[in-house]
Amino acid sequence: RIRTPTVAQEKTGRQSSVPPWVFASFLAMPDGVGGGYPGQSNTSNFRSLQYPIDLKPSDFSAWIASQECTDSLAEALEMANSRIREYVKKKLDLEKALKERGAKKEHNEEEQVAQEGESPESPKKGVGENIRSIIQEIEQGKIDGIQLTRKNITQGEAKALAEAMVANAKKSTIKTIELYGNEFGNEGVMAFSEVIANENSAVEELDLGRCGMTDLGAFALAEALKKNETVKELNINGNGGITARGIGAIAKALGTNSCITKLDVSSCVLDRDGVSLLAQGLKTNTALKDIDLRFNEQMGNGAAEMACALKQNRSLEVFDLSYNDINDDIVNEIALALQENKETALMMIDLSGNNITDAGAERLVQALNESKNQTILDINLRGCSVSSCSDKRVR
Repeated sequence: RIRTPTVAQEKTGRQSSVPPWVFASFLAMPDGVGGGYPGQSNTSNFRSLQYPIDLKPSDFSAWIASQECTDSLAEALEMANSRIREYVKKKLDLEKALKERGAKKEHNEEEQVAQEGESPESPKKGVGENIRSIIQEIEQGKIDGIQLTRKNITQGEAKALAEAMVANAKKSTIKTIELYGNEFGNEGVMAFSEVIANENSAVEELDLGRCGMTDLGAFALAEALKKNETVKELNINGNGGITARGIGAIAKALGTNSCITKLDVSSCVLDRDGVSLLAQGLKTNTALKDIDLRFNEQMGNGAAEMACALKQNRSLEVFDLSYNDINDDIVNEIALALQENKETALMMIDLSGNNITDAGAERLVQALNESKNQTILDINLRGCSVSSCSDKRVR
């Protein structure tokens, strides 16, 4: 058998039991999901490896039947899994960067809208002819998405759009409804709740952020969510008029909802009671993968209850608690959740902009080490009082 240093040993600095030709085959695969390393992802590199690879069929058969084969392939598989984890982390980092860039753009656009609103030349509310054109396309079944972010849509226009969608639901292919920043209030929210409550609804993304929703609108939305089986992404951020009662209704709906995978309730002025009710829904929800709770500084100890919910939840992958005045005590609850929940799916936790110190950061490291967690790729502590950390996943 070949006992020369393997590619794995050269790259990792550790001894490996895997025969060189196994790694040669692995490195020859196309880079990406199939495995491989940058710079060694083609057959020319495979041919250039300086190993005396000369195996007879009988040698290969004997090796396949050995325990060494099982151990060696397990090691090669771990290399492949490690590579995949690297790609997933890069993907999450990119999504986070795009999200932050979008938030910054959103803030700048809000300032611009505010300035335009003060101008005597500002247009009147509503988009008039455009709304009528959209309604015609809905009636003809020629539209698959509505993007009307910050268009000053009136309550009447919102209801007209929603009524057209309900009336033509059977032939509708509308999957995206983006209405962020239109202050049409509860009447508009109730109208669009009827859209997703319809049995023929095809809507997968619903954005009702900053639309002037209060508890009344939240109640209607919650009832619609109990019936809906298509909405995957729901955004209700920036609706500061929703109290714990409204959030509680939505949380109850989430407890049994098996469709929504992404929920944005950032900047909703959530208090402790509201977050506690949301945590209760999270304990039994099995579909939600991404929850955004940024900029809800009034949640107080409700954050601890949300952390406790992580002990039971097995679906959540992205958990954003940034800018919520969280301290090391809350971090300890998160650490306990990571230790106790052996079936967690969490990959990214964002705790940036909070009152977390080095002690809190090291507590997270301790939890990751003791639980031997393999799912967490990134715990973001930017903007916290943390100088350094012994685990590169906590930064």
